Amino acid sequence: MKPLYFPFTYIPKSAGKTLSACFRQTAVYQISGTKIPKDMQELSRNGILDIRIPVEANGKFLDNVLKDYRAWVNIHQGTETAFLAAMANKIPFFDENASSQIRADLKKIGKQIPAEEKPDPLFNAKLFLHMAQELDLQNAGLDQDLMDIDAMEDDFMKNLKWEDDDDHARAVVRRQWDKNDPGHFMTTERINAWVSLMLQDPQASGLFITTSRAVLEHLIEIVSEMEQVIGLDAIPMGVDEDEALSNWQDDLMKTLEMLATENWPVSMDNMANPPEIPGSEKSVSLTLYIVPNKTPYECFSDCVGTDVFQGESAKTDTRFKNTIIGLVEKSG
Repeated sequence: MKPLYFPFTYIPKSAGKTLSACFRQTAVYQISGTKIPKDMQELSRNGILDIRIPVEANGKFLDNVLKDYRAWVNIHQGTETAFLAAMANKIPFFDENASSQIRADLKKIGKQIPAEEKPDPLFNAKLFLHMAQELDLQNAGLDQDLMDIDAMEDDFMKNLKWEDDDDHARAVVRRQWDKNDPGHFMTTERINAWVSLMLQDPQASGLFITTSRAVLEHLIEIVSEMEQVIGLDAIPMGVDEDEALSNWQDDLMKTLEMLATENWPVSMDNMANPPEIPGSEKSVSLTLYIVPNKTPYECFSDCVGTDVFQGESAKTDTRFKNTIIGLVEKSG
């Protein structure tokens, strides 16, 4: 069993390194082998990511639709460069009204396709994820610039207020991660589209990991059975080939697989704390929740629209009796 990243298809290099503090390798979906971002390709070569393509999308057709989408941006907002510059202080770039207009325009595009070639719901999900990934890629570059500016401002304010260095550093990191959280934008739609891909993945998992607090909070509101079972802080980050950390990661995965496959409740007495490693760059926190007595299929069917599961058999892996959902964040 591997942790499965959700509900995004894009993982920035910084998020990939954060995930690698907790897990040897994290699985993530892509819609096409020709659309994998360069930084994700590097993370894959380094063994941090297991990139999966449950159903290969028609890259050429996606490009054509995305071209029409960008034309929409140019018509409504001027050139794309000017648009991004003008909206530099507004993340995400598109508010609810713009999102509605984009969806309406995409419906018009669909009507222009001959009936026998009209995309099915799975294709629509892949198209949505592709467009969301393009937006996340744009935001990631801009966010880094904004984070650098914020860091300078925060240092200035810290010096004025004589704040405690450790408390200030934690506050800055938490504020930056929250502000740049793509999960705030179209959360439900992202989850619905992602689940459509998950249903096509033959490699089942009982462990689902996100770096988005907005996504986690959304699930907590929907899935009433979710309860926190593990909260770990000070997981060392930026450590290469450390035996103590690798052993802890292996023990963690054994514990999580036990949680996913055994009848609840399960004893957590043997859960080990992460090792203390001198010289590690920063630390990471991992918060894990269990949805007891529900397989991943049952859990996510509660989270998304019924149309996503329409026509699907009751897919489940008999190994998994519970669903584990986790949040990984930088903590300092």
